[in-house]
Amino acid sequence: MSQKILIADSEHAPACDELQGYLDGYELICPATNDDFPDLLSSDVVGLIAQDQKIDAAVLKKLTNLELALSLGRNHSNFDVNAINDQGVKFSTVWRKGPNCVAELAMTLILSMSKDLLISHESVASGAYRYRGIHPEQSEQWKMAFHWMKNENVHEVYGKRLGIVGLGEIGYELAIRASVMGMGVSYYKRTRLPQDLEQAVPLEFMSLNEMLASSDYICLAVPHTPNTEKMIGASEFEIMKDDAILINICRGGVVDETAMINALLQGQIKGAGLDVFDYEPLPADSPLTMLDNVILTPHIGGGSGTTRTGEIQMAIDEFSCIIGGSSPRWPAKVNV
Repeated sequence: MSQKILIADSEHAPACDELQGYLDGYELICPATNDDFPDLLSSDVVGLIAQDQKIDAAVLKKLTNLELALSLGRNHSNFDVNAINDQGVKFSTVWRKGPNCVAELAMTLILSMSKDLLISHESVASGAYRYRGIHPEQSEQWKMAFHWMKNENVHEVYGKRLGIVGLGEIGYELAIRASVMGMGVSYYKRTRLPQDLEQAVPLEFMSLNEMLASSDYICLAVPHTPNTEKMIGASEFEIMKDDAILINICRGGVVDETAMINALLQGQIKGAGLDVFDYEPLPADSPLTMLDNVILTPHIGGGSGTTRTGEIQMAIDEFSCIIGGSSPRWPAKVNV
């Protein structure tokens, strides 16, 4: 009987079929639907890869010979880590490029807004920067060229607070990056994360209003559902600090775009970095295109060349490395 690697989420079934035979000595199995997942739990499963499928003690009890469980994504809140420890199973995570690509764009927008990059670019591209040193007391070009030196919009992100609305894989990857750069990170989510995931970053859980009122940067990373439709509107902008900067890398419909434009025009918030809009592509006559406190990108957040097959292949490579005795490339920050 061959040893098996169970890929727990049915959305990866095509990748499972494509990669069959990729790792010598192991058979890849995957449920056709998520309802079929329990039928594949057996003693010949030695490896488990899961993205969203819940992996709890009841599941692990049926996997009596499981050697290694891998979370596809570093937000492993769907895994019962204590039960994994109790069963003596190794546990690690696999870096997903899709969520990382979006998180990188969010961090890029934060850094771009912190350096007032749009205005800084214009001062050079317009030629004004070349006028430095020419009669500063008489030259408007001089004043424009050195706008960046006295620009109060330019600041460090170190010591600033980032509030993340929604903390799935994208939000968690963004939190890791922001924390490394010295930002404090708080989050709002319907279901609070396990303590080990909070402590690993670290993260502070807050109510939505508390987080909006205390954050210097606010990043939206929630799915667009009826419950999140226009969840950030006029009343939420009133709660925000007047020097807050909004970052949206999820979906345009999560924000009341009219209320956001008004908040930007009236100085209720300082600026915005936007990758998504109510209507895409953004209409040429949108007021957003005429604001100098906004940076716009054309929904490039998910622009990773890595396919789901590629992500599963990375996970299988990680399985092979760890089973072979190598250290995990992206170890989970839990006691395992």
